[in-house]
Amino acid sequence: MLAARLPGGTAASRRGEAVSAGRFAILALIVLNVVCPTLAGDVVRTFSDSTGTEKFNHLVVDKNTGRVFIGAVNRLYQLSPELELVINEATGPKEDSPECSVLDCPPNVVKKLTDNVNKALVIDYTTTRLISCGSLFQGTCNVRNLHNISDVQHEVKEAVVANNSTASTVAFIAPGPPNPPVSQVMYVGVTFTGNSPYRSEVPAVSSRSLDKDKMFMIAETAVTTGTRMFVNSLARERYHINYIYGFSSEGFSYFLTTQMRNAGPSPFISKLVRVCHDDENYYSYTEIPVECISEDGKTYNLVQAAYVGKPGSDLASDLGITAQDDVLFAVFSESDQSEGEVSSKPSQYSALCVYSLKSIRRKFMHNIRTCFAGSGSRGLDFISPSHPCVLTIACSL
Repeated sequence: MLAARLPGGTAASRRGEAVSAGRFAILALIVLNVVCPTLAGDVVRTFSDSTGTEKFNHLVVDKNTGRVFIGAVNRLYQLSPELELVINEATGPKEDSPECSVLDCPPNVVKKLTDNVNKALVIDYTTTRLISCGSLFQGTCNVRNLHNISDVQHEVKEAVVANNSTASTVAFIAPGPPNPPVSQVMYVGVTFTGNSPYRSEVPAVSSRSLDKDKMFMIAETAVTTGTRMFVNSLARERYHINYIYGFSSEGFSYFLTTQMRNAGPSPFISKLVRVCHDDENYYSYTEIPVECISEDGKTYNLVQAAYVGKPGSDLASDLGITAQDDVLFAVFSESDQSEGEVSSKPSQYSALCVYSLKSIRRKFMHNIRTCFAGSGSRGLDFISPSHPCVLTIACSL
């Protein structure tokens, strides 16, 4: 058995500041996988096109029709429920340069033929449409007909996702301002690329409108706040946050990330980022570290993939929850020690950790209350300066 922990390292309070608290363990069911062999199986169906595309980036399945949509390099595919190729849509390569903004390009900039890497592929069920985002033109998105992806309904000149092939992007749809749970927004987490003078305008985490008149714009904005969070200008070049997975559960949206423990050079860890659905200013932006530790003390520190679902009756009983509660399944790896102790490269060893969302919510609440009680310090100095927690007599949690 392995033990999973949600240690109370840093948790943010109001205005993007953070709360530091003690270290507490939450038990979860873990299965250890050590150098898993490749499993062979029958190929159900294959499809191909004349371009020889090999790099697939995202796959989503329409839960209502069973249609399959695939985002690839320079291609979008629409498949039938039987995995027959229906539409093969070219999205690149096109003439582009990181020196060009989403609106225009200076006359002295030399553009070159550039691949369009699919960075996000999301089904919007409320309006029956497919949102696809690519790395070209500062990372813009478009809206397509879910029944026919060749039918582009909106092409929006707004930088939303990462603008290169390697930087991470996570996007999902969940309730958000102005009127949750009725209004839906697209939550986006993006790694800072630094390859363009325009990337400082793209938030690390944001909630973006899905309304026709505000498509992909920041859902709510004010003079200094809004539904967005930036890594500060002093840290963003060296403090890269890798976004792995995003999900929504009981009034909150979450991102699983890997990032350095501190703003300076330090070992990489995994963190859960959280924001309230009804928060118009991201005052509720919060982070806590997530760990997966074996009985012999081996730490699997880098989350690689995750999924939120419902537990079976046996697992629910083991976790002390009901079969209707949400559960987070997360695969972790060790850092590759051959790359040094501050490596973000995973090793060949991995572990599967299972957490109840009920336990996660308790850990966030504990950290916030600890800071309001005047204990610890507000961390996340890559967002804003850290200060000691101050005793707060009356507050709303």
